[in-house]
Amino acid sequence: MSGAPKRVLIVDDEPAARAQLREVIDGLDGLSVVAEVNDGGAAIDAITEHMPDIVFLDIDMPGVDGFGVAKATEHLLYQLVFVTAHHQYALQAFDTNAIDYLLKPARPSVIEKCLAKILRQEVLTLQESTGRAGPANLVLSDSGTSRIVDRNHVLYIEALGRYRRIHLTREGARTHSLETLLSDTTLDDFEEQLDAGLFFRVHRGLLVNLVRVTALKAKERAHVVFLDGAGTPLPVARARVNALKSALRIATRV
Repeated sequence: MSGAPKRVLIVDDEPAARAQLREVIDGLDGLSVVAEVNDGGAAIDAITEHMPDIVFLDIDMPGVDGFGVAKATEHLLYQLVFVTAHHQYALQAFDTNAIDYLLKPARPSVIEKCLAKILRQEVLTLQESTGRAGPANLVLSDSGTSRIVDRNHVLYIEALGRYRRIHLTREGARTHSLETLLSDTTLDDFEEQLDAGLFFRVHRGLLVNLVRVTALKAKERAHVVFLDGAGTPLPVARARVNALKSALRIATRV
């Protein structure tokens, strides 16, 4: 993930709950826990002092509860996620500006989906305010490690049976110390998450970064596309050739 890490504040009066959240967040690139606090009063002070991007907030706490914290800090800009053991707070929680509501004990996969939702929401907000697509990120799990990957670090994505392999650019490989990542996210879902003006489905099983395309060539009555950073050319479906040519002309003007 490019730029400064997202600043995360954890608020919970249970040490085990704080530790679980921190463990998941520490396993994600591009996130940094700036503080942990165990009561509502301290949470208000910490939000004001640290100005976090994301706050994981317990509801049932001594003194000021989670709703009181949310009310006292509603003038500040951050993404609020309520974390609680009680179902009955759900309706009240969504009357606030919370982006998500997690029930304890929240599984790591649930927390990761929540963080992916926050990133998608930020992109949609930027699109609505500017009228154009902004930076997008992918939240991926690979060999038990969760990573937030800058979309500009994706070279191409290929289908491999029930998995998809994400090939990274040189910059992405340096950032994550890996050349490829595996994911069970479908190519259709990747297309929805990534900017259509910069990524193109050249084949049923291939999604490429248009910015990295260096050439499109006919080869033995078929077409292949060359990418900067890819060791071999990739096949282009015959039905997609003309659309790819148009997409490449558009991409060069972005």
